[in-house]
Amino acid sequence: MAYRVSRAGRRMLNQFLRRGKETSLILPSYKPPLQVVLDILISGMLLAVPFIFLFLDYRIGAVVIGLVLGLWLIREFFSQDDHALVRIYGPVGRLRYLFEREFRDKYLQYFNETNTDGRPIPRIVRNYIYQKAHNLKSLASFGTELDPFDRNTTTAVRILHRNFPGTLGNTSYGFEIGARREGVRPFKVINTLNISAMSYGSINYRSAEAMSLGAKDVAYLNTGEGGYGPHGIAGGDNVFQIGTGKFGVGRVESGPDGSEIRVLDDQSLQSLVREHENIRMIQIKISQGGKPALGGHLPGGKVTKEIAAVRKVPEGKSVISPPQHVELQAASPRESISKLLDFIDRVRALTELPVSIKFCVGHPSEVDLLVEAMQATGRGPDHIQLDGADGGTGAGENLFINYVGYGTAIETLAYLDARLKAASIRDEVHLSASGRIFTPAHAALAFACGADSIDTARGALLALGCIQSLKCHTNECPTGITTNSTWRTHGLVVPEKASRIHHYLRGFHEDMLRLAHITGHSDPRDIQTDDLRYITAEGKYAEHFHHDPDGIHMPPHDFAGYS
Repeated sequence: MAYRVSRAGRRMLNQFLRRGKETSLILPSYKPPLQVVLDILISGMLLAVPFIFLFLDYRIGAVVIGLVLGLWLIREFFSQDDHALVRIYGPVGRLRYLFEREFRDKYLQYFNETNTDGRPIPRIVRNYIYQKAHNLKSLASFGTELDPFDRNTTTAVRILHRNFPGTLGNTSYGFEIGARREGVRPFKVINTLNISAMSYGSINYRSAEAMSLGAKDVAYLNTGEGGYGPHGIAGGDNVFQIGTGKFGVGRVESGPDGSEIRVLDDQSLQSLVREHENIRMIQIKISQGGKPALGGHLPGGKVTKEIAAVRKVPEGKSVISPPQHVELQAASPRESISKLLDFIDRVRALTELPVSIKFCVGHPSEVDLLVEAMQATGRGPDHIQLDGADGGTGAGENLFINYVGYGTAIETLAYLDARLKAASIRDEVHLSASGRIFTPAHAALAFACGADSIDTARGALLALGCIQSLKCHTNECPTGITTNSTWRTHGLVVPEKASRIHHYLRGFHEDMLRLAHITGHSDPRDIQTDDLRYITAEGKYAEHFHHDPDGIHMPPHDFAGYS
């Protein structure tokens, strides 16, 4: 017997023929006509019930309530088109979605999660940040809860202290970016840990103000690509980031194909730097670890009047950054990198400030081309921030967050550091690492691989009081940090949160200096791979970190195959 197509299947096939497939597909927001009618009836009857009880017979009110219940059950079982489980089980089926939406993450965190559990950041790491933010000494009892051979819950290394360190000088830290450039005002970095980019819009004004106040005179604060907003209210050291959308310093032009493109507006950038002397460095964002090769996305609902003014975009309209700077578009990677060097020179000349670039490494050959171009021309950035493919983001696609990018910040840092040394230009550029570096133990590994400083965004969020509910992209952040919801943001008391940021940044730095001291060094940047032991995948120690039996962290020394 031949298969007989169902009535629903025939109806949809006919719609495909009449209207085309794309216009016939049912989107998640679709509501069947009968559901809309029932929603209106149920809402109207519910509004009428109090008046019926007050001015008519209570028995009529009871009948109306019964009708409302009956209509609602019809809607749930037969009309609504949201969930199959609800059509099968009725209102009971909604309990599944209620628990998933409202209670699952809280249950996992508060009742099910141990100190060594939790993704992406284990509870034991978050506890360190919380304790530092509260200016508490991070004490524990009875030994470590970590399995020292488990690379998922540790930094994958053991720090080798010195019992006989010899004579050590005073532990100190600091360096200047751009000191070797003529016509550039050098920027002195004074803290081992600094606040990485978080745009105004992805975080609200209270969060940004608290970070600005807390970082003042302690560390620098990156504005993110959302323009110069509340990040600068305290007048502390700011790194102004130019994203692919040029928000705050861009203008709209017509592209070769007639589409709108955003390009850098020289006068806007010069005016911004002139008006705000606390902008100490410009950073050109190429890509970031949470969404490599993608631009940012700020939903229209979060583009308030003030955010629109800061970003110089229309109010209430979604803001989508292109994946690449139009100034760098070219026919080949080599030509694109040549244009990058031109763009860096242009920004440096306009601002008389050091210029940084930030990117998440994808293909190593692009790193090789960049280093070759810097070596051949003597040009390039004064600072490079390397974001690991395990970096965070306020909103990104799962596919890109989980699977795109070369590797961790440590791997990419080690690769770039070695390439720059091989080209004999390492002293001409400073490197910072960002992505899953939350404690001085993580940072020790980064310093051993070539970092001059550390940048963190999620560490700062946790210091503000983030509980890792993973709702940054929903505008429903329960702690009020990444939302513009008024009733949520009112819980952020700026002076209190600024104090937490201050104590975390200062406490991290002090602990980092202590770790450097016990390894026999007076500066964290002097920590070497010999000061660490690497934990292998088999749960055994390598003799020293630089032996790296799995080839995970250290790049090949001869660079064969990368030329």
